[in-house]
Amino acid sequence: RIFGAGAIVGLALIAMPVNAQVNEDPIVPLDSPMAPFLETRAFARAAGATAEFRKMEWVALDEVNQKIYWAMSEVSKGMSDGEGAVNVEENLCGIVYAGAYDENFEITSIAPLIVGGPYDEAAESDRCDVNNIANPDNLMVDSLGRLWIGEDSSNHANNVLWMYDGALHRFATVPAGGETTGLQILADGTLFFNVQHPSGMNPAPFNRGVVGVVNGFKATDAFTDLAVPSGADQKRVMVAAGDYQILGRVGEAIPNDYQSSRFGEVLRADGSRDSVCNQPDANMFLPTLDDGSEGYLYTNFECATSAVSKIYMRNNGTTWDVIEGVNVDTAQVNGLWTLCGGNVSPWNTALTAEEYEPMATNVGWQEPVEAMSNFLGEQANPYDYGYMVEMQPDTDGGTINSVLSKHYVMGRFSHENAIVMPDGKTVYFGDDGTDVVFFKFVADEAGELSAGTLFAAAVAQDGEAFNFEWIQLGQSDNDTIAEYIETMELPE
Repeated sequence: RIFGAGAIVGLALIAMPVNAQVNEDPIVPLDSPMAPFLETRAFARAAGATAEFRKMEWVALDEVNQKIYWAMSEVSKGMSDGEGAVNVEENLCGIVYAGAYDENFEITSIAPLIVGGPYDEAAESDRCDVNNIANPDNLMVDSLGRLWIGEDSSNHANNVLWMYDGALHRFATVPAGGETTGLQILADGTLFFNVQHPSGMNPAPFNRGVVGVVNGFKATDAFTDLAVPSGADQKRVMVAAGDYQILGRVGEAIPNDYQSSRFGEVLRADGSRDSVCNQPDANMFLPTLDDGSEGYLYTNFECATSAVSKIYMRNNGTTWDVIEGVNVDTAQVNGLWTLCGGNVSPWNTALTAEEYEPMATNVGWQEPVEAMSNFLGEQANPYDYGYMVEMQPDTDGGTINSVLSKHYVMGRFSHENAIVMPDGKTVYFGDDGTDVVFFKFVADEAGELSAGTLFAAAVAQDGEAFNFEWIQLGQSDNDTIAEYIETMELPE
């Protein structure tokens, strides 16, 4: 049976697979033509997609080797419970998976590339092997086709930024309590990474979250592996080569901000302060010159009501000068929710991800969005959150702030990040959480993500590998879905 409503096409519902964790009473029922986009994961499960994956983090594109990589920070629960389509050995240290894409930019199979562990539950601090990955999260590929991996782990005393070229090389470590976030590598090899939620017992400046870049080193340069840190080195950023420059520190003033705001500061829609978020996450650098020597850096701050800083940077030949900045006006899209990973599109816009979509049940739906209601000063709609969001400076120059577009058509789930393939149409996602799904989106037009078709993968296991069959969930556009959300009647 095919659903039809305007520009929307959805697939028939079939029996729910084993292990599905579902919202039993969604406001938007699964037989609604809007369900593929508003109850995306539940609709995908019902349409036959495999929903058994655990902690699917960043996805990265390797054009050199024509591969895509996914970080699975923990392999457990639905992946290793002996039920359903997927049953692999539990790995609490995580795995990075890789798959080759074809001439149509389609992935049909992925297999383990880097397997974390072994895991030692009795270990005092480094429960995962200190010379192997622990809970991989951020992924990025340099121009030589080498994979860079940032950790989000409590299983290493200090989280690590690794480079992988067939073997793992420790390039950087972050202070105690901190997570490695914000990994981005520019075309010239400039390397950004942040420190999220470091321990307040670290010495300043690393007792708060920081946004940073490595100077005097390019990602394609050779380096000698960094040693496992000890003593005072466990409480600061350590790099194997170059110098780490702090571009912004949570709570400190953004230079030349006409609003006098601060890094990580979340302002409510009425301009009053909501909070200060100590969790800098994704960096998205948009060059304004072809040589990449200056441009805008967008940085997420990952709290329930999120902030995004935008600073203008210029390289002075040795370090970077922060010329000016501002916190992005997020009220224009009713606020941004738990911003996590991000990436830069082939057309030089920032693509940022709203993680952990709020539950939208007929009873008690107000509670999950209480923080956003406080931000707005009125009742928030849970269906406004859980999407990919595109950001860029106003190219018409009508405002000095940024223009934001929520891509409802790309589905509502726990977006970790997204990667746009070289065709400018095909997009792959991370979906963080438990019993989640592999999703793909194909835009109607290259370079325009506002309309297209959403797919989910039915998975057949082949040893440790997974073979994909893509199921079409629905076809629509942002405007159609946005109008439905805006005019829908919510339960009392």
